[in-house]
Amino acid sequence: MLEFNEFKTRDEAAATLARRIGERLRLAAYRRAAASLILSGGTSPRGLFHTLRLLPVPWYLVTIVPSDERWVPLEDDESNEGMMRRELLSGEPGFARFVSLYRHGRSATDALPALYASLADVPRPFDSVVVGMGDDGHTASLFPDCPDIGHALHSDAECVVQQVPGACHPRVSLTVRSLLDAREVNLLFFGARKRAVYKESLRPGPAEEYPIRALVQQTQVPVNVYWAP
Repeated sequence: MLEFNEFKTRDEAAATLARRIGERLRLAAYRRAAASLILSGGTSPRGLFHTLRLLPVPWYLVTIVPSDERWVPLEDDESNEGMMRRELLSGEPGFARFVSLYRHGRSATDALPALYASLADVPRPFDSVVVGMGDDGHTASLFPDCPDIGHALHSDAECVVQQVPGACHPRVSLTVRSLLDAREVNLLFFGARKRAVYKESLRPGPAEEYPIRALVQQTQVPVNVYWAP
């Protein structure tokens, strides 16, 4: 269920993953006239987005959801949605339906019922999920040092609010249960440090130590890893 793919360059890794996602979305659109894609924010997927937006995909049939979001307005540089709209949703991809994980004028906790309702309307299982991994083994906004990380990892909810110690804003993250409601999970990360963390995550131990363990050590959904130095 776990396949590790190593590439010489980050561009090669991103391009290979982009082609795979494009194939999955086209197949879903052909079979069901609907496709769903979960995408992570951060810096790693930007090359992926640049390649993906050029591929022949029937974007008007695709629903895109961020894996997580900082509780900041769209115009804020910290917004994952803002980054995705700038880096991916131009041209044809702009016809995709985008499900925001932010609600203006509400607190993250107060907005959860509205977020649950929006996520319930996304085609399932997700055709492709793309997540990254941090140097601390976090994925989406499931961080090992969050006070309630245990609840977040095992919650039956679609998403949870996480307050990362030292962060200025709370975050909303899809839960492990939600991320694994998928046909496949793709893990994209770069660099020697993160590869070392990835290897540690494969050792026995609690997901609270390395939240990425909840994805790479499960046997429910195939996980494809894309790594380059």
